[in-house]
Formats: sequence, structure tokens, C-alpha cells
Amino acid sequence: MNNRQQIITQINKDLGNSSKAEICVAILDYLLRSPKISHITYGSLRKVVSDKYKNEDLLAAIPYITGDSTNLLEVNFELIIDDETIPLTVSEVKTADRTKTLYNPETGELVENFEDKVFMYFSPSSLVKKITLTHV
Repeated sequence: MNNRQQIITQINKDLGNSSKAEICVAILDYLLRSPKISHITYGSLRKVVSDKYKNEDLLAAIPYITGDSTNLLEVNFELIIDDETIPLTVSEVKTADRTKTLYNPETGELVENFEDKVFMYFSPSSLVKKITLTHV
């Protein structure tokens, strides 16, 4: 897939005429309209789809747009402590979830109540960046 229409065709093939498909197309268009965006929160996506769709609809669409079929968004994590933002790898987050402990990757110190300090966000995938560069 190397253009907007091919991605939309894939979305419609996979999801048919559904709210999930509409959400995915709305997010695709948002990403293509915003080529410099790099840090996308759930709240940002919520604004993209507005009140037309329920939270459940958006939550159902996220695995699709981060998955192999379209891969529009990449999942990222960050640790925020006292206004300091520290990037985390997926592996670090998985390990923390499994062991119920997280060590600050920069200091090596144990992070107390890390569940309240780790946040997920999204960034445009390389596919989206490629389309944006060639069609803007």
C-alpha cells in the first residue's frame, strides 16, 4: 500500500461498511492532514472521531490501525516523573507488567506506583510518513 486509496480499499475489504471502518478512515485522513504530528494520545484520537462514535467503537478500531493490515499507528510508551518524560520500550513495559516492577531506564531506580506514571501514546507509522512525504 502506498497511497490513501489503497489503504481505504484495504480497510473496507477487512472491515466492510462499519463504524470501525469509518473511524479508521477518519484517523487516516487526520494523519495525512497533520504531517508534523508525532505524539498522538487517545484524547487526540477521541477528538478526531468526535461524539459521532462511542469510546467502545474507537477502542475497537485501535488494534486494527496499529496492526499488520494497515499499520497506520505505532504504539509507544513513556514514563513521566516530576515533569520528566522518559521513553520506554514495549519490552520494558511488558516486563514491568509481568513482574509488577519498573526500574527507571535512566537512573536504575525502582519506580513506585509505576502504573500511574506510564502512559501510552501513538505515532504515525513509517507507511503514513511515506505517504505524507510523497503526497503533500
